[in-house]
Amino acid sequence: MKIAFFGTPEPSAKLLQALLQEPEIQVQFVVTNPDRPKGRSKTPIPSPVKDIALAANLPLFQYESIKKEKEEALQNLSKFDAELYVVFAYGSILPKEIFSHPKFGSINLHGSILPDLRGASPVQTSLWKGYTRSGISIQYLGEKMDEGDIIRIQEVDVDLEDDTGSLMEKITQAGIQTLIPLLKGLRTSSFEASPQDHSKATYCTKIQAEDRILDLKLSAIEVHNRIRALSPDLGGYCSFRGKRLVLWKTRPVDFSEGPTEPGKLKRMDKKALLLQCGDGRFLEILSVQPENKNRMTVADFMNGFRISDEDRFE
Repeated sequence: MKIAFFGTPEPSAKLLQALLQEPEIQVQFVVTNPDRPKGRSKTPIPSPVKDIALAANLPLFQYESIKKEKEEALQNLSKFDAELYVVFAYGSILPKEIFSHPKFGSINLHGSILPDLRGASPVQTSLWKGYTRSGISIQYLGEKMDEGDIIRIQEVDVDLEDDTGSLMEKITQAGIQTLIPLLKGLRTSSFEASPQDHSKATYCTKIQAEDRILDLKLSAIEVHNRIRALSPDLGGYCSFRGKRLVLWKTRPVDFSEGPTEPGKLKRMDKKALLLQCGDGRFLEILSVQPENKNRMTVADFMNGFRISDEDRFE
């Protein structure tokens, strides 16, 4: 099948790389977001998808706003005879004129079991809510976000140790394994698909700056879920000795001790530190980042800051 690919971050690049390895699938062109400034130098950095496309010598298009530039985009994309557009974490909403252009329409890979968690942050939100099952939905693009008919769903287990990075990897691999068989072989019609039950829809939004502030009065499992939803890229933070402290990795432990003092620390040995939350239960702290420091193990943190049971997180 002749396809075009729309995507931007690392998971999209992994899917694109997998598609390029299939002789029965011909990627005619790639669309990705413009290079974005990164780091202290603010040097524009190409997206992971752009790197793959350039290495494969594929025609590449980048639009600051494909909605505002749809006439130019249509003119460019119409030069190719792609039968299907494949979208995975592109980062911009495709206008109808674009997604309806190819013969078989456009399909999207969404990181939840639709109609649950429509929107911008399904992977993070599933962790935030403590899901034990998630998955990938392959759906047709429609005019309303994530409301298109479902072609395939593949579920994945969510482990208590998963963060957004590891769960995204599971979902990406499930997407690769589910999508590629669909695209192989001769196709004369659109994919069979089922309408969503819109009455069961739930929604999620982009993670906001204030979502990173950890409320230690919540239960231990709720705090743990927020930390792993924000890792490994954003991080949830609290205050320690008057400065910001990012918590990158924690682990629930079967330990409680009264009276309940949210933020209370308890040293177990030179390499183990527990944090009490609002339900009286503790989390084991595994990785942190003090303000103006690099990420470090809890052992390095305890040694460098001489942590005692009198210390606390706020």
